[in-house]
Amino acid sequence: MGSSAATMETSSPRFGIVQTYALVFGIAYIAVALLEDILGAGGKTLTVGGYTILMLTGVQNAIHWIVGVAVLGSFFAGESTAKLVARVVGIVFVLVTILGLAVEPTTGHLLGFSGALPGSYNVVHLLTAAAALFAGFAATRAYGRS
Repeated sequence: MGSSAATMETSSPRFGIVQTYALVFGIAYIAVALLEDILGAGGKTLTVGGYTILMLTGVQNAIHWIVGVAVLGSFFAGESTAKLVARVVGIVFVLVTILGLAVEPTTGHLLGFSGALPGSYNVVHLLTAAAALFAGFAATRAYGRS
């Protein structure tokens, strides 16, 4: 047969770094909030090797829901919204990290802990801040697209 092969261009959605961040971190924060709801709030603690991984408090649970819904919602709202939300989340989590390191007992009490904020939380807050700030500010410079 003398027919030429017709090529069909498939256009699958391709998300940039900021929307990928929004999808992954939005789902992660919602998953943590769901886990907290399943395990129940009220001071229960999830520890691994003596390190506090998750302490269940109502304040923490509310924050995880708010962050998760806002970040995941920004994925569906589009790239510019995801970039703005990533920037805001990044800046807020930098401040939370600084507070967690500088005034541990006060930050712990604000988040519903009976004492200082566990060190594992500072690590998670710092990683969240770094990922959000990279997605919101640096991804375009590093890779030419957000």
